[in-house]
Amino acid sequence: MAQQKNLSQNNDLLERFTASFAGLRSHSNLPNGTTPFIWAIAVLLIVIFAAFYLNVRSNNEAILRTNLMKSTAKVADNIEMRLRASSASMARLIERLELDGNTAAVLNKFSRKLLNSNPEITLIRLIEPSGKGIESMVNPRLGKRELRQYNYLDYPQVVRDAIADAFLSNRVSISSFWFTPGDSTSPSVVIVYPFTLEDKSYALLSRISLNKLLEESTPSSLRADYEFSLLHGTEEIAGRAAYNPPDDYTIPSYVRAADPLPPSIQLYGCNIVESPLIFASPLIYWLGALMLFLLISLFFLNKEMRKNQADLDRANRELELRRSIEDSISSAIVITDLENKIVYTNPAAQVITGYSEDELQGKTPPYPFWADTSVLPATLLGDPSKLDPAAFPYRFDLLVRRKDDEQLNVLLLATPFYSSYNEHIGWIYMMRDNTIESQSMNLTNDAIASYQRLLNSVMSCISVVSHKPTGTMLGIHNDHYTEQLGNTADGHLAISRACKIPFNPQGSREAEVWVDSLERWFSITEARVTLPGGSHVTLQSAQDITQRKINEKELEDQTNRMENSSRLITLGEMASTITHEINQPLTAITAYANTAIEVIGNAPEVNRGQVLEIYKKIANQAGRIDKIIKNIRAFAKRRPTTLENVPLANVINDTQELGKLIEKKYAGIRIIYELPKVLPNVLCDPVQIMQILMNLIRNAAEAILEAGCTDRTIAVIAKVGANEVELQVADHGPGISDTMKASLFTPFFSTKKNGLGLGLSTCQTIAESHNTRLRVRDNEGGGTVFVFDLKICS
Repeated sequence: MAQQKNLSQNNDLLERFTASFAGLRSHSNLPNGTTPFIWAIAVLLIVIFAAFYLNVRSNNEAILRTNLMKSTAKVADNIEMRLRASSASMARLIERLELDGNTAAVLNKFSRKLLNSNPEITLIRLIEPSGKGIESMVNPRLGKRELRQYNYLDYPQVVRDAIADAFLSNRVSISSFWFTPGDSTSPSVVIVYPFTLEDKSYALLSRISLNKLLEESTPSSLRADYEFSLLHGTEEIAGRAAYNPPDDYTIPSYVRAADPLPPSIQLYGCNIVESPLIFASPLIYWLGALMLFLLISLFFLNKEMRKNQADLDRANRELELRRSIEDSISSAIVITDLENKIVYTNPAAQVITGYSEDELQGKTPPYPFWADTSVLPATLLGDPSKLDPAAFPYRFDLLVRRKDDEQLNVLLLATPFYSSYNEHIGWIYMMRDNTIESQSMNLTNDAIASYQRLLNSVMSCISVVSHKPTGTMLGIHNDHYTEQLGNTADGHLAISRACKIPFNPQGSREAEVWVDSLERWFSITEARVTLPGGSHVTLQSAQDITQRKINEKELEDQTNRMENSSRLITLGEMASTITHEINQPLTAITAYANTAIEVIGNAPEVNRGQVLEIYKKIANQAGRIDKIIKNIRAFAKRRPTTLENVPLANVINDTQELGKLIEKKYAGIRIIYELPKVLPNVLCDPVQIMQILMNLIRNAAEAILEAGCTDRTIAVIAKVGANEVELQVADHGPGISDTMKASLFTPFFSTKKNGLGLGLSTCQTIAESHNTRLRVRDNEGGGTVFVFDLKICS
């Protein structure tokens, strides 16, 4: 009976909540339309106060600006008055010089009084038209280090211009300002007063400090409220007032002319404080207090209304939440009492079982949708008091028979159902169609197995290593990795550390590396990958290429031996010619030596010049032998391919020297060279390039003589392009058929009767080591052309 009572209490919850919601709505004191009216009143009050405040502020700014203009004008009048007074004093000083004579005593006597009464004048100097100073008087208030006295030769340009203008026009001239670093009186201007004494022209130069002039012209009564500066454009040159545009009403300012200073200098004044009279009116305070009281009252009124509205909205949301939970849960929810009688189902239960809520309400086991032969989960769970709450919910895989007899695989979650008094009153079962997930799981397992088989079919070591703050961990890897590197990430990391090539911007790299710890060569490809969860992994594919490297080294050694053999064969075939080439200078040396012996032994008096000429010829012939031997030795020397930046002209010159041997060995053969005037530097091994050219020239000579061709000219041609030089060896011999061209560079293939078939194959190998290939084509007018390229070095 107690259980039924609890269930009835739960069923009555909705009715009580609805009643509470209605009561809360009726509890609201104000209608919903009152809030906009309250905000309208608040905005109106703020607008009224702002209008009144702006009106008072505008009047205060007008008063401030008017007072500022008057004060600035007063300072400007003081500047003009002081400058005109000093000009009158300078005129009286000139009169004294005219009456008492142009002497230092007269100048010092009368200028000292002038300087004491005019602190802004820092210097008075008597000068000639050239600018040269005759006598100077410095203001006694200044120390010698505070004022820089210019020599007349290094006056600033503005001073020289003012002096020239004064003497030319015979009128008082004032200069523009200038500034001298380290001079405490800067910036300054000068006023030049020209006069004539005893038919000679002189002038008094008065230097005025603009800072001191502004300071003396500013009354002390204005300094508490205003600051003044002298400006050049918008640049402050004297005073303390920082420039503020006159149209900026934050701090009023005013600019006007500072006559009689130059027009480029203007007087600028500004207020020190901002609008000091804004709140001077008592009405502002009364109106502000009233506004504050009204706004506070409106605030609390609106707060109470918002609280009532929030309670209504919260109750409405709770009611809608219960309904939305029932309608939106995709899993079927079935609630039973402790006797396993169904007391509640949600709409999703009808979708999964095919039975409506009315058809299931009050049903006891076996339920209409129960297709499983096992007992109910509630029976399996046993005594609820002995259950572990941490183990909830319990999972079961069951079979459900729908109303249309369709059967579904269902995942069922079971958890106890408690009342509001924390009393166990039933069970909640949540059922979810698991058919698609079971199929997906099977497909996923099949895909993982297929993926693993695919990885195992790759002959490279495939591995994925994850990088975490705690260390690295080996993830996915194939059987080939396990066989060669084990089941840890050590092999992956050892190979990765051996690679010194950085990752590209896409996060990948490829290289062939030697791993010391494994004593093997690997061809690796690595990529850094960021997984959707944010973790970082490195994917590595490493293939053991140790045997390939060994084979490549053996092939390289064999190729070098073939190249050396080819060069030695070439030299062996030309041995008689080489001997003849060396015999000729040896015969000449012998003849020259015998001649020298006769000249020295038989002549009564040795002709020094004649003997020196004979020895020079002997030295030339010995140098010729040395050059032949050096070329042959360099050609025959065995060494690995070394690409260098070398002048192509040197390679051609050495080839010409050896080409002369071919011309002498093969009578009638003539080698010509069609070269541009300037040959660039190229990237090559000079000896190997010379070997290619010598093999091609020798092959052409043998083919021409064997075929009995009439044109026995062989041309070595160089064509310079933008990035490469094309070298050609062309002849007018019998040519090569298309069938033979296909196998021409194959080892041991030869078109000669007694040829070994190594020459062209070796030439092709050399060309490939220079990142090019040896090509063959028919020559126009008959014959063959062999072509290859060399890269130009900048």
